[in-house]
Amino acid sequence: MEVFKILNGYDAHALHFVYHRPSHLRAIIAIDSVVDGRAIGGIRCKDYDSEADAIDDACELARAMSFKAAVNRLPCGGAKAVIYKHPNMKRAPAFQALGRAIERLDGLYHSGLDVGTTMADLANVAKETRHVSHALDFGKHTARGVLGAIKAAVKFRLGLNNVREVRVAIQGLGSVGMELASQLHRAGARLVVADTQRKLTQFARKRFEADVVSPERIMQEPCDVFAPCALGDILSPATVKKLSCEIIAGSANNVLTDSAVAQDLAEEGIAYVPDFVASAGALIIGATEIAHGKARARAELADSVYDTTLDVLRTAKKRGISTLQAAETIAAKALNR
Repeated sequence: MEVFKILNGYDAHALHFVYHRPSHLRAIIAIDSVVDGRAIGGIRCKDYDSEADAIDDACELARAMSFKAAVNRLPCGGAKAVIYKHPNMKRAPAFQALGRAIERLDGLYHSGLDVGTTMADLANVAKETRHVSHALDFGKHTARGVLGAIKAAVKFRLGLNNVREVRVAIQGLGSVGMELASQLHRAGARLVVADTQRKLTQFARKRFEADVVSPERIMQEPCDVFAPCALGDILSPATVKKLSCEIIAGSANNVLTDSAVAQDLAEEGIAYVPDFVASAGALIIGATEIAHGKARARAELADSVYDTTLDVLRTAKKRGISTLQAAETIAAKALNR
């Protein structure tokens, strides 16, 4: 495995490998960019097929965090930690060991929540380091940003000033998806949801009057907005042809199997909001709190995703490029890449 070639391919800053024999922790901290002396990103815990897959995922996710921070003009770079989950790992001591590794980086990397990690896990990280957002309501802030992205796309694509009676299909009812359902319901949207856990879909049906379809059906469900809030790699040239929506905006990371799929979406007339634009709410709050303190980190700051989304959509239309190209161009300029 040629690690330096990997770093060069992603134009990344550094990779830190963490191993703790007593807890069987194997983790990778990818630092993609550093702004004002820090990089921010969550801790993902996943059962990877190989160490190479874990490294690739860490680098891709860290790059997305860089773009997320840059496109929103935040005072931080992007990073991500991934834990190579396996049956022998002792969870609590493993997260504490990762916390010690983060502390040794002395503020270069600030961590938080991500897929496969719980607030209890972050509490264990916090026992060993100051550099973790363990009390931030990630689901609520991320969902508020996604709602802003949806509102902006609805304004741009459908010409509507609100989401009342707009039909939104939510894929995944985790902490972000369920909170997004709640916020959309309060705003008057009509919902259709899917999740592998029946108790979650039944809760959404009862609480938000949501229609429920199978996970296999949700991407093909006729709707105004498709909101992917589960895992990534779901939009390919083949699946794009099956979509029945006008807009895509959600919290899932890296939803495109290839960047060229963004052009496929544009050619289908679908307004795609890149995930690193739509899902920036929690990062906006967290980065503001780290840089300026809790008093400045107001929840309404996540609403700025609305203006960022409109900027990306309008730039893409003006230049005749995909929304992904537009967002990456804005971010790359901020990162001097």
